[in-house]
Parts: sequence; structure tokens; C-alpha cells
Amino acid sequence: MSLLTYRNCRFLKREEAFTLVELMGVMVVIGILAGLTLGGAGAVRRQGAVNQAKAEIAALQAACERYYADNNAYPIANSDNPTSAFNPSSYNNAALFSALFGTNNYSLKPSGKRYFEPKPSMVSSTNSVNPSFVDPWGYKYGYNSDGTNAPVIWSTAGQTTGGNLTNKWITSWPKM
Repeated sequence: MSLLTYRNCRFLKREEAFTLVELMGVMVVIGILAGLTLGGAGAVRRQGAVNQAKAEIAALQAACERYYADNNAYPIANSDNPTSAFNPSSYNNAALFSALFGTNNYSLKPSGKRYFEPKPSMVSSTNSVNPSFVDPWGYKYGYNSDGTNAPVIWSTAGQTTGGNLTNKWITSWPKM
């Protein structure tokens, strides 16, 4: 092969390669598409958690109604202190768990009738005494009932402060 032919082949190979500017342009387009896709995925994940919380609250409400049908009273819970109503870590629904699950420990057999069978992800601890029902964000469900009136069950939907964010809460009472 002559020197002239070798040089021509080398130039042809360079003309077939991508330039750095073209590669950067493709990377920018891929980055923009990934950002749009991941942003949409976050919204879908949030809506999935909201729907899961709505279903769990409805199931807890139905379990309370079954409890009422047998005992002529709803499971009693102390009212949440109004100063801590916006702090889901201060909620205590262990009495609700014990009444609906039939025991105060997830890993034990029930000592009474079981009105509700939660998934392990819905229980604060599967191996300790006095667990609580938790929402998809990992916070305890709020619960309030004096035993005679239908209980109020709610999730703060991942919100840990009050104010105008309470309109995002998921509740068992109707929206006004």
C-alpha cells in the first residue's frame, strides 16, 4: 500500500467519526428527557401513595364498623392533644391496633377476634409490643373516637407541619 493511499484511508476514518459537539448535543437531549421522565415518575409515586393511604383508611374504617357490630362500641382512643395534632410522630393508635388486630403484638396469635389483617408495611414494628398502623410515608395514622361516635382516621400525607398544608391530608371524614 502506498503512502498516498494510507493517508486517504486515515482521512476517511476521521470523517466517519462523531465530533465532540455532536456527542455533547446528544448527551444534553438525553439529560433533558431523563429529567422529564424522572419528574413524572415522582408525581406517579406520590399519587400511588395517596391512593394506598385512601384504601388503607377505608379498610380501617370498615374494620371499625365490624368491631362496632360485635361490641356495640368503637375502639376507644384518647383524643390527640391539639398542640400536637400536626405532628404525626406524636399520634398513638396502639389501642386501635390492639382492638382490630386482636393482640398488641404483630407476631403473636390473636387473643380475641381479628377485625383487620394489615400488611407488614402498614405496621410500625412487626416484632415489638404495642405497634401502630402507619401510612405509606411511614407516619402513624391519626385516630380519634370516644367509643360512641364513628371514629375519625387520618393521614397527614407526609406533611409534618400544619397550617394551609392540612388540605392535603387524607381523612375518613368528608371534604367540605
